[in-house]
Amino acid sequence: MPEHIMTQDPEKALSGPQTRYEYVRREIPADLTFKPDTINPVHSRFIVSAVVMVLTSLALFFLPMFNGLLAGAFGGFHARRMSRALAAAAFASVAVPAAIAFFLFIGTATQSHLFWGLGFWGYTALYVIGTFIGAATGAVSSPFWAGGDSRAPAFLSVPRGREPDAAPPSRPATT
Repeated sequence: MPEHIMTQDPEKALSGPQTRYEYVRREIPADLTFKPDTINPVHSRFIVSAVVMVLTSLALFFLPMFNGLLAGAFGGFHARRMSRALAAAAFASVAVPAAIAFFLFIGTATQSHLFWGLGFWGYTALYVIGTFIGAATGAVSSPFWAGGDSRAPAFLSVPRGREPDAAPPSRPATT
């Protein structure tokens, strides 16, 4: 039983249990800052671009070449780099046909000519080609539309500060 009930002293019994907390008032240092109340989600661009490609492809599954082009363009735009866009396209080109094959297997295993007579493998070939073309297109167009990435592509960069006929910096100029 609690201590305040078992005691014979009525004053101690009415006072209740002993407090275990101590409050100390202190001044906050001037250099202490608080975090803002905003939520900053941390995500990988590869995961976001792969999810965008897969969801767009599954939403437009009934358009065999166009779904890959559109999904690749959206996912490549979110990837912002060619290597990430092509990796996400490779993931999506395996995941989406596997999901469609699974749904075909569950639904009707005998009806594989769902896509205008193409058959499953024809659909997969068109989807993979469209996805990679769209991913390359989206990754190339990302710096032009986003504006946040001010780096110029490597094939367009030119060294600055040299005259066209000047000697390279490693060799002295001879006259």
